[in-house]
Amino acid sequence: MIVRRTLALDKRQREPATVAFGPCEAGVAGPEADPAHSEAKRRAGSGALLAVAAVCVAAAILKLQPLVMDFDTVGVRFDDAVRPDSPGKRLDEVLLRNLDHFAYLRSFDHVFAAGSRRLEIRRPLWFDRCEVRQGDFYRFLQWLPFQPGLENLAPGQPLGWQYDTDTRDHVISGRLDAPANGLTFHDAWAYCGAAGGRLPTGGEWTAAALGPEGRRYPWGDDFTSEPWPYLDPLLNATRPCDEYPATDTPLGIAEMGHNVSEWAVAGGPSRGALVMGGNGYNAPRDLYSLGVLNRRAPAVYRSPYLGFRCVYDLRPRATPWRTPADTVVLAVGEYAVGIPEDARVPSLLAYIPRDRLSLIGRLFAEGDRPAMREVHLTAREITRREYDSFLGDPFVAFGLHAEANQPRGHSHRPPDWDTQILEPDLPVVNVDWWSAYAFASWAGGRLPTAEEWESAASGHGRRVYPWGNDWRAAVNTAPADQVQRRLRVVGQDDYDATPEGLLALGGNVSEWTRSVSGASGRYSVVVKGGNYLLPIGETARMDFSNHVSPNHRSPTLGFRVAFDRAR
Repeated sequence: MIVRRTLALDKRQREPATVAFGPCEAGVAGPEADPAHSEAKRRAGSGALLAVAAVCVAAAILKLQPLVMDFDTVGVRFDDAVRPDSPGKRLDEVLLRNLDHFAYLRSFDHVFAAGSRRLEIRRPLWFDRCEVRQGDFYRFLQWLPFQPGLENLAPGQPLGWQYDTDTRDHVISGRLDAPANGLTFHDAWAYCGAAGGRLPTGGEWTAAALGPEGRRYPWGDDFTSEPWPYLDPLLNATRPCDEYPATDTPLGIAEMGHNVSEWAVAGGPSRGALVMGGNGYNAPRDLYSLGVLNRRAPAVYRSPYLGFRCVYDLRPRATPWRTPADTVVLAVGEYAVGIPEDARVPSLLAYIPRDRLSLIGRLFAEGDRPAMREVHLTAREITRREYDSFLGDPFVAFGLHAEANQPRGHSHRPPDWDTQILEPDLPVVNVDWWSAYAFASWAGGRLPTAEEWESAASGHGRRVYPWGNDWRAAVNTAPADQVQRRLRVVGQDDYDATPEGLLALGGNVSEWTRSVSGASGRYSVVVKGGNYLLPIGETARMDFSNHVSPNHRSPTLGFRVAFDRAR
């Protein structure tokens, strides 16, 4: 299975400074170097040195590693391949460019969380080519009092509601050729219904704005600031139709990305109110004008930057107040009206806490990428049965696989080993970093970096949790062992599994990496992943990490091994 690299290394995380694999190789100081230990080694007798040399020569000749041990691994591919152009990539580019705004901007969360969606238009729809004008709406208000029985055209409107616009006398917004604005969802609904049409649904509006090809903006994929020539946003929202024909859709529908935003109807049983498209006020404009985005609003909301257009299920005629029909046909077909399937940023924005926006930027950083390579991670955390073979190797006891700065007199045997080995298929725990490092060397591999671990868990940056984007999906299928907060033996059908086949990245035990950090004010090792004692919704995220001393042991801390070639 393949997971492409999307992460740039956090500048606080560095590879361990040492590259030594034990007493046979010299290395510079790694985490928590022991100067006294180094001095003691320099004073060692010639007999001990000769013994070490003999063992090292034997190891070099035999390349001592476990002769029978085999590991089930999953390949994780890292490369710097350029992501091909697509609707999803184009959307991601705009969101990343405006990432800082999402620290407070939550208006689009429901769109991001909804993900991809397609809409089938089964019969032609006639869209108003222009937004409904102020003059047209005034004529509707003058016509309405003479039509008995039309006092309640909009469903859910408050009792005694009076259709109106609060910009009738505004010097600028009162221009008859400017888009109608300052009116509510009820007012817009009533106008379209009386005109023989209706308000479009959010999906229909998006289909007309994006077209079957999935444009980024109604006019195409490249943003233009042409429709915003004034510093006064109200002037930018009161331009007559056809003033900027270059921003029409290819079908000829005008003003879907600027001038005023437009009322639409939300899908589903609630049939609530949506606000579609950009306008003369909201910024950043290249974000708000994206055709796929919409906002929710109360039906009684009014704004000088919010108007509407109508859609008709049959070819329209002039309205009863003598506004001639000027429409464009949206053809039958299937349209993508949600987040493009290959977009990565929206799902992260929907689920990652906003105080971690920098993580998203790091996920998609373009610089400092290594050449193509493949790393194979053990599918499961290292078990006690596997660790027992490691403890039984006399060369391990001699220190052949120890990290060069391992504390003197260190033992790889966990303090509760007699109890642990009674359940040999559970993950080994209560091992410190020195022991995890030595096991990985003994197995012919290494500990994964925090970056490799995150990339494997996120699956090319598309997932927040190893299994997907919703932690509840795991809770709903969690086995009884997890509910009882205890270690478990994981299998291929386990809830905590990536689509690529890696198991227990989100829980069971947290895991050592080979990345070190100075975030705590001293050198510490980065630990990734949640464990069975931590709340799953917070700690199973691929970005969750801790920083602990390499001497730390815990009943919730284990590890897995990375190999630079298949095993």
